[in-house]
Amino acid sequence: MLTTWDQEEVFFSGDLFFERLLKDIDEAKEFISVEVYLYRDDILGRKLAAHLIAAHERGVKVQIVVDGVGSHDFSSKLHAVFSRKGITVKMYNPLPFYHPYYGKLTPWRKLQIFSTRVIRLNKRNHRKIFIIDGNILYTGSYNVTAVHTRFHHDLPWKDMGVRVTGNKVRFAVLNFKKIWKLRDYYRYKKQTKSLAKISWKKFPLRLNHTVFMRHFQQKDFQERIKKSQQKIWLTTPYFIPKRKLIRSLGTAAKRGVDVRILIAHKNDVKLFRTLQYFYYGYLLNKGVKVYHYTDTVLHAKNYIIDNWTTIGSTNLNHRSFMHDLEVDLVIEDEKNVKLIEEEFLKSISEENSISQEKLNRRPLLDRFLCRLFFIFKYWF
Repeated sequence: MLTTWDQEEVFFSGDLFFERLLKDIDEAKEFISVEVYLYRDDILGRKLAAHLIAAHERGVKVQIVVDGVGSHDFSSKLHAVFSRKGITVKMYNPLPFYHPYYGKLTPWRKLQIFSTRVIRLNKRNHRKIFIIDGNILYTGSYNVTAVHTRFHHDLPWKDMGVRVTGNKVRFAVLNFKKIWKLRDYYRYKKQTKSLAKISWKKFPLRLNHTVFMRHFQQKDFQERIKKSQQKIWLTTPYFIPKRKLIRSLGTAAKRGVDVRILIAHKNDVKLFRTLQYFYYGYLLNKGVKVYHYTDTVLHAKNYIIDNWTTIGSTNLNHRSFMHDLEVDLVIEDEKNVKLIEEEFLKSISEENSISQEKLNRRPLLDRFLCRLFFIFKYWF
């Protein structure tokens, strides 16, 4: 039963996700807000750009935020395309040497910009959020890149997304404006006083752009694992969590909870293929079942703890818990929860389960590199 939204729809196909998104963009009347980690200048990126520009030309306000590392090459082409059409694009924590007028800056100003950005280099915006007219919200693990769709040269990546509608989407608008411009944030907050009654701790859209939010979301996730009674099914492409979380998973498995973790065998950060093995031995000894997804690149982030289910951008690694801006949405519709559980069960297979025997067969060099790379886990 839906208590927050008017409608809730989940997607396991990037083609369906973006097809629905483009349709909503074409029907937008007031504004469109886009906040993504990665925006590629490929067939999907250009297609989305064309629809956003068309919306802008009929009077819809379009605002785009991309990450300075994830979309580091965005400025070469698409940024200029949007700028020529009058669409404002902001880059979250750009790379140290990036500035549209870098050559015209004084040496002192260059040094200021460089030092500030180096300090913030490890803080990224990893969210994937699309908001239309304040009553339609899309989120999940889909960046703006063709790898999620049939346009990819190989099989599309495995991802998940969700679309919700209703007037409480304005809570997401408010938080987008906090990233966009503080002045706009306070102005919108004043206009929508009803949002002040919403408790972000109980709201199904989970954000972490303040220290308090980040601490609460981590603690809440940890507590749910500790109190779990039936199942903990986790889907993550990058598995380097904190030791505290690993111990909680092991403890849950020992007391009889069905703990299964689906982890990417293929992913876009090849180092993780070695690094993520670090905790496997401990988890297997505690009774946790670990599976690798081998069909294509696994990029979905989905967590099921008893009847509590989320889809979003948060990985089980240090980056998501300590550094990056993330977003996850708690699924309310029981039918969708069941669909997600069925999708999880379809994605795991005993053939791709990790056993102690398989771990023992790993090359000695691979084991050594795993321990070596783990020293730098703070950056991953």
